[in-house]
Amino acid sequence: MAVYDENILKNPFYLALEKQRPDLCSRVAEFHGVVLVPCCGSLNVSSYSDSQFDSYVLQPVEDGYRTADGKEVRIQDRQVLLGSGFPAPASVPILFEETFYNDQEQSYSILCVSRPVEVYPSPAEHSPPPPPPPYCLKSVEDVREFLGNHGQKLDKFIHSFCQTFKEQERKGLRHHIDSVNGLYTKCLQCLLRDSRLKLLAKQELQMTLLKQAVEMYVHHGIHDLIFNFVGTLEASQDAAFNKTTRSLQELQQKDLGVKPEFSINLSRAKRELSQLNQQTSPLLKLLCLRRVMVTATQTPRHTTTQCVADDLLSVILYLLVKTEIPNWMANLSYIRNFCFSHSSKDELSYCLSTFEAAVEYINLGKLQDTHSVRHTNHPHTPEPSSAFDL
Repeated sequence: MAVYDENILKNPFYLALEKQRPDLCSRVAEFHGVVLVPCCGSLNVSSYSDSQFDSYVLQPVEDGYRTADGKEVRIQDRQVLLGSGFPAPASVPILFEETFYNDQEQSYSILCVSRPVEVYPSPAEHSPPPPPPPYCLKSVEDVREFLGNHGQKLDKFIHSFCQTFKEQERKGLRHHIDSVNGLYTKCLQCLLRDSRLKLLAKQELQMTLLKQAVEMYVHHGIHDLIFNFVGTLEASQDAAFNKTTRSLQELQQKDLGVKPEFSINLSRAKRELSQLNQQTSPLLKLLCLRRVMVTATQTPRHTTTQCVADDLLSVILYLLVKTEIPNWMANLSYIRNFCFSHSSKDELSYCLSTFEAAVEYINLGKLQDTHSVRHTNHPHTPEPSSAFDL
């Protein structure tokens, strides 16, 4: 998982914990425990009850951790696994870890997590579409609305880029990454010369949105040129990958280790994934992959299954094999090399790395091994998910 960039000392939840419950801060240092801190973007309230913090302070015990109010927690594979005492078992991704010290030089760990532990998904059949990550425009329409008439200022730069692209088309990938980055930077600087936008951009959220808007707008304007170029570079790799996935069409969910509770969502997840090639920027493609992951792993509140790494990989492998995306290598290369404003600093990076890992797993021939074992009709066929060791 990529490093998530956030200053814990400015996190509203952590500041409230220090102010309202100094007793907990003192106790967690005494037993060298752990404090869970939801990342800033996941916080949607401005005040917290004193008792609420008890669920976020963990004391080490023999088989894991226990919260200050007696709930059971385990930490495994960069996930906080919520157990007995919580309304429903669940897993919360860990974004990063820091070590803090009190005045007596006693240490404790801070785990910045992707969301509050009290938040649980609704039953899948009643769930609205998953929200985008915090502070994220989610469509070209959003971008146009955000930029308003300012978008017209960028059209001349985009038009000039498209005119000169044919002259530079035979140059390598590195040249085109730099040239598109240069176009993005030039467009952003153009807008920041506007005094009102410059003043607005002093707010961190507005600057984040402005960078996203400029990147999406630019990529939308040059998408066909750049994506086709990347597609040409990756054509042989895509052909080999497609040949492999075609040979795996007989594999079923159980062969891949997909747990029954995730089966209900796979049709919806496939529909989401089928939209990938309609997205016209790397960030929009990343948001599509995130929607796929969230949709595929939604489970009813009463389920006892946690979607840990192996569960997720099984689901993604199934979707890769069963969804007709003819240019996976081109898509992954395009996202990895041409996403500038995102900078690999939030959970979208985890989405990308998960799909990259699944593609690599298939490329290494590990699913062919599963396929071969299935056709031997051996009475002791190993569980495929136990082999997901990347």
